[in-house]
Amino acid sequence: MTYLIANWKSYSNNTQSLIWLKELGKLAPVISPNLKVIICLPFTDLPEFNRHLNFSKTPLFVGAQTVSSYSAGKHTGDITASMLSELVTYCLVGHSERRSNGETSGDVAQQVLSLLNYNITPIICLDTPYMDEQIKELFRQNITLSHCIFAYEPISAIGSGQPESAEDVSRVVSKITLLTNSKSPILYGGSVSPQNVQDFINQPSISGVLVGTNSLKPSVFCQLIKLLS
Repeated sequence: MTYLIANWKSYSNNTQSLIWLKELGKLAPVISPNLKVIICLPFTDLPEFNRHLNFSKTPLFVGAQTVSSYSAGKHTGDITASMLSELVTYCLVGHSERRSNGETSGDVAQQVLSLLNYNITPIICLDTPYMDEQIKELFRQNITLSHCIFAYEPISAIGSGQPESAEDVSRVVSKITLLTNSKSPILYGGSVSPQNVQDFINQPSISGVLVGTNSLKPSVFCQLIKLLS
């Protein structure tokens, strides 16, 4: 299975997400059965996007961009895994942009546990400065890593237009496979575009890509679907 995951970050609102879905539907990309396309939206976009997706012929899966490390309780403003369980089947955790807001490897491990308790697949973002620490924390929490997806996202490549070379990515992915001792899918994210996506997918160790701003343009995202299908 190959994965194409879109991270819309905080760029969209409810109206824009529905326009995107409509435009993608007009382009009518044929998605291979071996390609899983996941759209990770802001929380506020999820209910309406899901409702309209049910009437769409485009086979997409829906994900969130983060989740609370707490369960239900007195946590004003937090979105828990139990809330997300009615809306998504995937969720990003540990993105570097979340870490810059103070999230720790311990927080991420708690988020992963919460998601797995509600049958939501975590997509765990990693970068080399904290990779070893994060994986050790996941093991410390006795998390079944085979139920997770990993995404290697070097901070230097995010939004820079300068992706890492496919060969360098493959070496890091091999290290993640060794550290996790699992057959979990491992993706690459960081300035992925139609011009370079096949360089990454042609590496046997890389199971897919995580795409940021280029996923916001239906025409560009459609190109990525066609190249990976």
